[in-house]
Amino acid sequence: MIYSVENILNIILLVMLAVMIGYCIVLNKRLKDFRKIKQEMGDIIGQLNASTIHAQNSIKEFKNVVLEEEKKLDEKLKRAAELADELDMINETGSNLADRIERGLTGGNAPQTITEEPEEHQAPKIKTDNLSDRISLSDLDSDKNADGDKELRESLRNVR
Repeated sequence: MIYSVENILNIILLVMLAVMIGYCIVLNKRLKDFRKIKQEMGDIIGQLNASTIHAQNSIKEFKNVVLEEEKKLDEKLKRAAELADELDMINETGSNLADRIERGLTGGNAPQTITEEPEEHQAPKIKTDNLSDRISLSDLDSDKNADGDKELRESLRNVR
């Protein structure tokens, strides 16, 4: 008989073996794909590490540049403050000198206080050509101005 138990068992075993071989082929293909993806992931992780290291180095360089520029800016601000103070001193000295010249022109000995007003509220300045309104250089060098000049020179030296 062709359909003996032994033959039926052999056919079942043969079919199961064929299914097993097919499954092994599919599994082998998937393992190859997995290894390929694993290699690609390793390359991507390596590139990510390199990029991270590069970014960290760039951040360190950026911090150093920022610190250097901050120092330069602080120096410039300090210098600007010194110059502003010096300009204030020069402005005050110029105002005092203008007051002394004005007193010399008008003949008054009492100090006059000047209040600063915005330019739009100030009276227009009149230009005169009278010789009597001008001050001579000898008036500036007189003894009554010598003490003020000494004080001016001394304050300018102290500022520097």
